[in-house]
Amino acid sequence: MADIAGTSQIGDPLVRPRRINPIMLIIVMGVVLLLIFGFGMALLKANLSQLEGGVAPDFSIKTYDGQNFTLSKQLGKVVVINFWASWCGPCRSEAPDLNAIWDEYKDRGVMFIGVGHLDNEKDARAFIQEFGMEYPAGPDNGTSVSDQYRVKGVPETYIVDKKGNLAVTIPGPTTARDLRNYLDKLLAQ
Repeated sequence: MADIAGTSQIGDPLVRPRRINPIMLIIVMGVVLLLIFGFGMALLKANLSQLEGGVAPDFSIKTYDGQNFTLSKQLGKVVVINFWASWCGPCRSEAPDLNAIWDEYKDRGVMFIGVGHLDNEKDARAFIQEFGMEYPAGPDNGTSVSDQYRVKGVPETYIVDKKGNLAVTIPGPTTARDLRNYLDKLLAQ
């Protein structure tokens, strides 16, 4: 038992619980809720799959050779959108096939655009030169285009039909044979 002076019978001072400042409690709870919300949004975004249909999201980029490319201005053509990076091994593997298909289809109503994903300009230009890329390519500054297409990693290729609809989604590397098959079907429509 404690006496009136605030000491216990043994002589120890009474231990009184420390009061938490209500403002600090609110701030801490707010920070915790913001962290939970942010983590939840990141998980939600990570679980969104690549686009697989519907109208292809429009975008404009400035290519490495100084031209402007706008997807919506390509109506009437089949458009191959390839997300790549110079640091990506599978991108290096598929580059010769993409070049071959570009050479084969560029005069048949097919447009290619390479979108440099999370790459720096010096390395991207070196990649373009190394693989002799002749089709237009430009950087995805700020990942705005990649975000619209829900790119998970590179390479990823999207093929848009003549009406501007997303017709094919290829998560991962592709081959000339696969691209030829898709393009022939879309050009015949």
